[in-house]
Amino acid sequence: MMRNHWLNGVHPGMHRAMGRPDYRQALVASLGMALGLVIFVAAERFVTPRYHFVTFADDSIPFLPWFWCVYVLFFPFVVTASAYASSADFRSFKAAASLAFVVGLVCFMLFTETVPRPDPGLIGNLFLRQRISRLWGLDLPTNGFPSLHVAMTCLACRMLWPTRAGWLAAGTGLLICLSTLTIKQHTLVDVAGGVLLSLLCGGLVAKWRTTVGVRGNA
Repeated sequence: MMRNHWLNGVHPGMHRAMGRPDYRQALVASLGMALGLVIFVAAERFVTPRYHFVTFADDSIPFLPWFWCVYVLFFPFVVTASAYASSADFRSFKAAASLAFVVGLVCFMLFTETVPRPDPGLIGNLFLRQRISRLWGLDLPTNGFPSLHVAMTCLACRMLWPTRAGWLAAGTGLLICLSTLTIKQHTLVDVAGGVLLSLLCGGLVAKWRTTVGVRGNA
């Protein structure tokens, strides 16, 4: 394990400095998210919701429309994390994110959920009312479990964790995940599912890369 840390230029217990942004990685991440969004939106049009995962705890979470500003940070957050991640961490992210996306699509078909949302007409701020109305017009209240928004955010945080911006990335990721609840995009069950999905896929990819690395060094 220590040898792997030294190969990456990072001493155990230390965070490496962030280098120059890799715009190729940022472009790959942008194109991947765009393609994923198209597939996700299309898949929503072909499912019939059968489950309802709202709990009493969800009902106690207030609807805070201004959290939309945090919610949409997801896209630049993932792109920025990709730009500043090491090439090895970005490759792991790509593999884990692809796996999570496929598993997520399967779950959407098996556990098709409907997420109740408040009336956007009740939002007093015109700008936020228009933004959330457009968001909900594009992203239907289905395909909530697990939350891919949360899963990809967690994987992006994992990608930046070895850097000195690790804690900043974790704090930003936490707010993005929280925003999925406060603008009623997801339920607590959806968020928990997204976190578990990221841990599963990230762990499997890390284990696979470690196994391949050990075999390659044998």
